Amino acid sequence: MLRWLKRKAEEQKVEAEIQELELEPSAPLEFVTEQPTDGAWLETEDLNGQKIFLPLTRSPILFGASEECDVKLSENLKGVDKVNPKHARIEQWRGRWVIVPFDRNSPVFINGKRTGENVLRDGFEICFGEEGVKFVFREAKKQE
Repeated sequence: MLRWLKRKAEEQKVEAEIQELELEPSAPLEFVTEQPTDGAWLETEDLNGQKIFLPLTRSPILFGASEECDVKLSENLKGVDKVNPKHARIEQWRGRWVIVPFDRNSPVFINGKRTGENVLRDGFEICFGEEGVKFVFREAKKQE
């Protein structure tokens, strides 16, 4: 479980630091057809039923239907009409991946239940909007 208040204070500090810097926008992340073997990724199917994967290679990652997002959810995904222009972000926090809805009008469901901020675990099903685009969060097992 997240320690929400502590995380919120850390998040506000980081956002203030980001606003001070004038960074160029990052290149959008692209889906690939070959399953990654390390790190974390999202897995889904396109309208043709082909599995596609989105490696999570940076943090934070903004998802939505807008061109301004790091991942623009497009027409080749089922349920894209339920996705807001800026819907949610996925970011790393203390070595874990966390999903955060953009606002109250951008519902995110984890394993069928509406959620707010949530730590992601391997196999969790993420849905952007009710009956929206669905992904499965995957994380490579760490070698010991």
